[in-house]
Amino acid sequence: MRERKRRLWHATPWDGQPGFWAAWRRFFYQFEGTAQLGDPNEPAYVPPANPKCPICRHPMSDHRFDRGGPGKPTYVQCPKGGSAVQSEPLEHPDESTNRQGSH
Repeated sequence: MRERKRRLWHATPWDGQPGFWAAWRRFFYQFEGTAQLGDPNEPAYVPPANPKCPICRHPMSDHRFDRGGPGKPTYVQCPKGGSAVQSEPLEHPDESTNRQGSH
């Protein structure tokens, strides 16, 4: 029985195929490897039936999206009226510690 030759590289899907591009793919497969698709047993993501806006908490279907086109920003306009969620302005962590000791 013939012994198997020791391989320096991993087995690839292009082993045994002739040609330059097959050799190219064999070479780079050693570094790239297979696609990293994640856990195959993980359930698929199910989006919420009626997502809410993180700013005003209204349904996203009530909002207007202004798409500016290629290279331009997209704007979201919240519906007018209703109660918006009031939040405190964000502070930098250093500002809050400096403010306590400055009085």
